[in-house]
Amino acid sequence: KPNEEGTWYKLARLTARTAMMVRKFNVSYTDNFSMALPGFMPNVGDFFGQNNSGSLAPGLDFAFGFTGEKYIEKARSRGWLSDSISSPATTNLSQNLQLSATIEPIEGLKIDLNASRTLNRARSILYMYEGSPTTQTGSFSMTTISISSAFEGTGNADNGYRSKTFERFTGYLESFRNRVEAQYQGAPYPNNSKLAGTTFNPENGTIDPYSSDVMIPAFLAAYCGGNEGSSLSIFPSITKLLPNWNVSYSGLMRIGWFRRHFKSFTLEHAYKSLYSVGSYNTYSSYMSYMGDLGFVNNTTTGNPVPSSMFDVSTVSINEAFSPFCGVSATFLNNLTASIKYNRTRVLTLSMTSQQLTEALSNDMVIGLGYKINNLKLFNPPKKRKITNKKKDENGENAADANTETGMSTPLNLRVDVSLRDQSAVNRNVVTGLSQATSGNKAFKLSFMADYTVSKLLTLSAYFERQTTTPLLTSSAYPTTTQDFGVSMKFQLTR
Repeated sequence: KPNEEGTWYKLARLTARTAMMVRKFNVSYTDNFSMALPGFMPNVGDFFGQNNSGSLAPGLDFAFGFTGEKYIEKARSRGWLSDSISSPATTNLSQNLQLSATIEPIEGLKIDLNASRTLNRARSILYMYEGSPTTQTGSFSMTTISISSAFEGTGNADNGYRSKTFERFTGYLESFRNRVEAQYQGAPYPNNSKLAGTTFNPENGTIDPYSSDVMIPAFLAAYCGGNEGSSLSIFPSITKLLPNWNVSYSGLMRIGWFRRHFKSFTLEHAYKSLYSVGSYNTYSSYMSYMGDLGFVNNTTTGNPVPSSMFDVSTVSINEAFSPFCGVSATFLNNLTASIKYNRTRVLTLSMTSQQLTEALSNDMVIGLGYKINNLKLFNPPKKRKITNKKKDENGENAADANTETGMSTPLNLRVDVSLRDQSAVNRNVVTGLSQATSGNKAFKLSFMADYTVSKLLTLSAYFERQTTTPLLTSSAYPTTTQDFGVSMKFQLTR
């Protein structure tokens, strides 16, 4: 028997492919930090910008970029900063981590994994005042996996648009509030506060169950497959980074029936989920206790109450199966066909209105395409004798070239049909009530054709018709739009 038919050979081949299934792996990390420090008094020198007045100023660490915000305190302790300046010191930090990998566990199966984490932060530091009051703004995004709640519908009017995941989220609030409060047990109130000299007492004011410190961790736990013991962080660490994926499989072409009917046949699936903190800032009355934990003054009683420094208005999870499942095929007669089912979901949690908005979209797209090579519409071909037909890479007869111009004049045809169902529901976190706010069903038919007349001239024609039926007829009405046209592109080239 040939070696290829031996059991040992097949086992060795499987072992080798498994060992080499990671075909590509890439890590990209950028960290950009900048600082502007008004009121810096020493003059700049000639040696790496240093002024030698007893000690190098601003210092070699500053000259080579090995500094952070601690440099402000260093400069102030050495008397390099003027107290008469009212402009604050500002710092900007941008961190971007990108991970990607391509895995081929079996022949024809390709899996692309990707993960990302982006953090942007800007701080304003009033170093001339005691305690160096600091304000901060920024944004954050990170890939995650929210597939555990992805296939739950928005409900309907008969059941009050009920959602089990939303009920689990509201049920988590009390336990998460208790966990956040437990971090302040025995914590001393800030020295410059109304209750200075005493330790934290919940009777003086405690954690609001509808604050960002409680709602955001509970939201992530409920919709990303966590539980009541999940992390309390608003900005998950790198250890919580989860990959998204894109999968394609073309191995069916090894089956005889597929080879007899198709040039290519590919199955597709893709998933992406991104958690984002659109923007945030810090409380003006924030007083630090430990890390990001601290106190802010209650606007009604004036007492310090536990709170992190971050005032977050909204967070969101953008999830997309694009496609959830799809098939792309090319027949032996060059006809291309594809069918894809896509599903997207956008969850937006607002701490200001204490509402969760859930927008869901499902759409089915069917596409057909065909290319007619060397179609001479305006210059009928002359009779000629064919002595030899060239073969293309696939062994098929190559398209004849226009004998007069030396170029091909193809006609490309494309038809796409899509059906989309969209809906949006507002869910009140306090009352637990849900209400549909918008939605529609849309049907779209589009046709496109383009024909290359010559090297300089291309003709195109298109037709598109879309019908939209609203979910709530009280706020919208059915519409139909129809477009068609012809375009001519004439391009002069050397």
